[in-house]
Amino acid sequence: MKCTIVGATGYAAIELIRLIELHPHLEIVSLISDSQTDQEMNQLYSFMNKKQFPVLTAFSLEQIEAVETDLLFLATPSGISTKYLKQLHDWKGTVIDLSGDLRLEKALYEEWYPHEGVDSDLQKKATYGLTEWKRDQIKDSRLIANPGCYATAILLGLLPLLEEHVIDPSQIIIHASSGLSGAGKTLTEQTHHVRSSENVRLYKMNHHQHIPEIESIAEEITGHKITVSLATYLVPLNRGIMATMTLQPLVEKTEAQWRTWFSEKYKEEPFIRVGQADPEIKSAAGSNYCDLSVYLDTRTGRLTVVSVLDNMQKGAAGQAIQNANLISGYPETLGLTQQPFFI
Repeated sequence: MKCTIVGATGYAAIELIRLIELHPHLEIVSLISDSQTDQEMNQLYSFMNKKQFPVLTAFSLEQIEAVETDLLFLATPSGISTKYLKQLHDWKGTVIDLSGDLRLEKALYEEWYPHEGVDSDLQKKATYGLTEWKRDQIKDSRLIANPGCYATAILLGLLPLLEEHVIDPSQIIIHASSGLSGAGKTLTEQTHHVRSSENVRLYKMNHHQHIPEIESIAEEITGHKITVSLATYLVPLNRGIMATMTLQPLVEKTEAQWRTWFSEKYKEEPFIRVGQADPEIKSAAGSNYCDLSVYLDTRTGRLTVVSVLDNMQKGAAGQAIQNANLISGYPETLGLTQQPFFI
C-alpha cells in the first residue's frame, strides 16, 4: 500500500516513517512539508543518513494522485490539518488524521481549540480510531480521527468500567504525565531544556483539549455521560504517558478480582496488558502496548487504574498503523510487535 505523510518533519511523522519501514506491505511514496520543500530528510535528520526517501514537496492533490497514494497520514498540528482536509474532501483514498481536528463536532471543537473547526458534514464522516473499541467501524471507514495520546491512555482504562456501569461516572479524577515529545517539535519557553530539565510542570489544569474528547467518546461508546477532572503534567522524558485514574466503584470486588476482571475484558487484545507489577513508562516506551494496573484502597474504598503507553506510538503513530492494518485487511499487529526500548 502506497503511503503519503503530510507534515513529514514532525515528531509523529518521524515515528510513522520508522514504523512504515518495519512494515512489509506499506511503502512511502511521498513526504510533504510546506515549510521544508525541496529538502532531503537525511539532510534534516542525520540518523536517516543512507536512507532513500522522496524529496520533501509542498502539498498538492495532483502530486498525491500522481504517486498513486492509497493511504495519507496527516501528521500535522491541530488547526493545520483542517486546511488539508478541505482539499481532500473528494479524494478517493484513505486519510488518517493524527491531529485533533476530526475528533470533536465543530461547536465543541471551537470551545476547546483556538482554531476554526472543520466542516460539520466532513467531521461526521470520520470514525474515531480507538482501535480496541471501534474496530468494526474502522474497517469500513476511509476517514479516521486518530485519538489523542492522553485520551487513548485514559479511555482504555475507563471504558470497560463505564460499559459495565461499575464506577460512578461523576467521580473521575485523573492525574496524567507526558514526556516532552507530546508538546510537539516547535520549541517553547516551557519545553526549553533549561525550563523542562529536572522539573515537573502542571499545565492546562482542567482545560486540556483532550477532556471533551474523553467525555464525548466515553458517552458515545458506553451510553453513560461522564465528567472528568484532569490534571496534566509535563515531565522531563522524551516519550511516554502515565495516567492515574482515581474512581469510586459501585460494586464490591477485591483488588485481585478487579485485576482478573480487567484481564478478562482485554484478553483478546494483543496490545493491552494487565499486570501486577507497579507500572512504569519504560515498560511501554518504544512499543504499541498499553499497560494497565489496578489498585483498590480498602481504607477509602476507592479504585485506582493506572494506564501507561508511549505517546508517540500507541498514542499516535502506532495506533495510526494499527488502524491502517485494519482498513487494509492486514493482521492488526503487522509491523507493531517490537518490544519496548526499556533501556
